[in-house]
Amino acid sequence: MDAQVTDPSRRILAVVLTHNAPEALERCLRAIAEQSQPPDGLLVVDNASRPPAALPEGYPVPSRMVRSDVNTGPAGGYATALADFLVSDFRHAWVLDDDMLPEPDCLQHLWTVASRDPDRAFLFPLSVQTDGSVAMWPSWCGFLIAHPIVQAVGLPMEELFWWAEDTEYLQCRVPGAGYPQVVVHEAVVHHEAIRQRSDVPLWKYYYESRNMLYVHLYVKRRIGRYPRNMSRLVARAVLREGSGRSRRLWVIGRGLSDGARGRLGIRFPPEALSERAPGRSPSTS
Repeated sequence: MDAQVTDPSRRILAVVLTHNAPEALERCLRAIAEQSQPPDGLLVVDNASRPPAALPEGYPVPSRMVRSDVNTGPAGGYATALADFLVSDFRHAWVLDDDMLPEPDCLQHLWTVASRDPDRAFLFPLSVQTDGSVAMWPSWCGFLIAHPIVQAVGLPMEELFWWAEDTEYLQCRVPGAGYPQVVVHEAVVHHEAIRQRSDVPLWKYYYESRNMLYVHLYVKRRIGRYPRNMSRLVARAVLREGSGRSRRLWVIGRGLSDGARGRLGIRFPPEALSERAPGRSPSTS
């Protein structure tokens, strides 16, 4: 094992958020445990899974679970996770969604870069998608963040619930506080995308439109400029699915109204999500 693992400055907490995905969670936790330089601890936040999520027996990394009886979405789930991290003695959080599979040397590569300036580490791996494309945008894809950064910028906005909560926190707030994003090309995760579906539920149209406009107006402060992705969202609502167009457009309109007025929180009841087999086309789920 590399000497860096015994470095007292290396105290890394792996943080995983899960919701109704026991098989994906098991694969993710196995990949974490099999790292060439494993984390020093593991925190799993169970976002109201039914049945409740469970940690594997005999897991080699010291671990514990925090459970919410209400699905607070990725915004609330990661806020819970990073709040726990803030009061711990860990120096860095390695933050992953439950459908991320890090390659065995992923954390080692992240730490090699982080150790050069540990208090300012804000590092992202490459994220390989199911179609083989490689993403480099900041998301909950296995990034490493230093404790002083979270202490300085605070927690993700729980009120966003779902969609654009990563944009607000990872693409805007943290870099805006003077901590630039760094992509470590040697570090790689594979995104299984176990929750993608061909049919988009109404609640997703609501939160996507609301949060897109809210971030555009109140976070990026682009008053008077039209959000470029809004046309794509409307086109998807009209063209992608065969029925219920008027209902989807009404939901988008409601989301835009709430976003413009800054009305956040869980205002449209979400459906529980469940995992599908990795690599399976969303059109067959």
